[in-house]
Amino acid sequence: MIGRKAISEKPITMGEVADVVTKMDPEAMIYEQKLALDHLQKFAKKKGKDTKKLVEDVLALNEKFRPHHAVKVADLLPVDEGDVKAVFAKERFTLSKEEIKALLEVVDKYR
Repeated sequence: MIGRKAISEKPITMGEVADVVTKMDPEAMIYEQKLALDHLQKFAKKKGKDTKKLVEDVLALNEKFRPHHAVKVADLLPVDEGDVKAVFAKERFTLSKEEIKALLEVVDKYR
């Protein structure tokens, strides 16, 4: 991609990507796009609308959560405390049990 540069970046969920890729003509797709579509069909757990609402709810839940955290939570749909801790393992902050419980309650509404 010589001569091109990103104007802006925004994390999006696998469900949103799946919505975009499935609208493309399969005949016009290049190899990498077909691989991405196959991966999304196997691993995207929710559709774009649902994941977008989940991301908004997660961001409203706590000021510590950034958009990339909310997207990761929407993609993985953590089931228990260990899953939530794995998502936030690299961060400099730790979540209390109450914050984890609140996050899991929000995620459970979208299962």
